[in-house]
Amino acid sequence: MALFRNSMAQRTATARCLLCLLLPAALAVSGPLQAQQWRIASEKDGIRMETRPLPGERFDELRVSTSLKASPQTVADYLFGKYLEEKNKNISRTFIKREPQLTVWSDVLRTPLISERCYSMRFEKQVHGNGEIRVRFVSLDYVGKKPKPDCIALRSRGEWVLTPVGTGTRLTYASLTDVGGRVPVALARRSLSAAAISSVRKVAAGASGLALPRGIGD
Repeated sequence: MALFRNSMAQRTATARCLLCLLLPAALAVSGPLQAQQWRIASEKDGIRMETRPLPGERFDELRVSTSLKASPQTVADYLFGKYLEEKNKNISRTFIKREPQLTVWSDVLRTPLISERCYSMRFEKQVHGNGEIRVRFVSLDYVGKKPKPDCIALRSRGEWVLTPVGTGTRLTYASLTDVGGRVPVALARRSLSAAAISSVRKVAAGASGLALPRGIGD
């Protein structure tokens, strides 16, 4: 009986030692894969820009937020209407499907600094019981004939969150975009940040019935 107890004690001690050795390794593997906290990058004229790096991504996720007096439904109507129809000298857009809750389109992006980017986007609206509206978007494989066979794909996903606050809306735009191809990361980050802020400014102004501020591609 004593021999059995000694054997069990040795096995228990061995298991504890193995656990102590494996636990730090497991933490080391799982730790870096967790998304980091949001960091405020700028805050000006009532618009806050936050960024955070994500594991495996070369560009940061962006989050831009502001408040406006229009209702969430008014903002959503603008997003699905005039916002998508706005002219941009850098983008050629073709609508594939347009419905009140779902829109799909294809873009060809041309700028002097990078090669053409070809992508399609899916825009889908979800209305929640508390009055909040979420418009989620995600890039798709290009729908249609590419202008060039080697046109580079752009990858993007995110959402517009329209939260009712009093008689107005707290507008939050989150996006993770990779422009694809070989491009200086610092240059791309600045361009993506500027484009995100410009988009929020335009939606806030347009949904409020104000003149649209000038932005990238105007």
